[in-house]
Amino acid sequence: MSMFNKVIASLGIGSATVDTKVKNAYIHQGEMLEGVVEVKGGSTEQRIESIHLKLMTLYGHEGGDRLSPAVVEAHRLNEPFTISKGEKKIIPFSFKVPLDTPITMVHPETQKNVPPVWIDTGIDIKNAVDPKDRDYVSVDPSTVHENIINAIKVIGFKFKQMESQNTPVWVKTNRPFVQQYEFTPTFGKYSRKLDELEVYILQGDHETTIYFEIDKHSKGSMAVLKEKFNLDEHRGSVTLDNQEILVNRRRVSDTFEEIIDDVF
Repeated sequence: MSMFNKVIASLGIGSATVDTKVKNAYIHQGEMLEGVVEVKGGSTEQRIESIHLKLMTLYGHEGGDRLSPAVVEAHRLNEPFTISKGEKKIIPFSFKVPLDTPITMVHPETQKNVPPVWIDTGIDIKNAVDPKDRDYVSVDPSTVHENIINAIKVIGFKFKQMESQNTPVWVKTNRPFVQQYEFTPTFGKYSRKLDELEVYILQGDHETTIYFEIDKHSKGSMAVLKEKFNLDEHRGSVTLDNQEILVNRRRVSDTFEEIIDDVF
């Protein structure tokens, strides 16, 4: 009977199960994500080679509907161990959520996070089908991130939308994805001069690089031609000290005003 149970477990029937429980499903970029992984033995003793956690997300591709998965952070929990029949083990975990983890927003129709961010939990079991678990989390912006967004709003822009997409060639990051923020001018001196401001925020431990694309408002017979060949767009980047962003948001607003004014 024991041999039969081992064969069945190797097929994934009656095998060990895994359940990840996070301490707080609402986290900020750069915070510690804490929780436990509960492993429950199946119908026979099994050797657990490793338990691994992957913080995952999905990103889109410009001009299409295809979505690609990406690993934001990977974390291995333990050394190999054996779990007995019906035994329950609780293994705590803690790891830092990267500063470039995508921020999530609730879709008004589906009430699901966009983009999705979740923890994939997997157990490597020798000669068996590996059990898996998926747990979704919500990610809020860091204070640095939030101050930059608010600084842009202050000078007359309204947040339009946010999306995770494949990284444009002119944005320097090792990630295959980057989060894009779109703003439209609604008041002030830019309301009739710009169509859109796109921003990519790449925060580091000590400084943050902000990539931007300014879409000027074109008029006259050349407007269609300029739009077709992106002749009305201006791209660039600026790097700011994180501490200055935290204590002097006005300086961030002034910097963007200077950048945009130079385009005209």
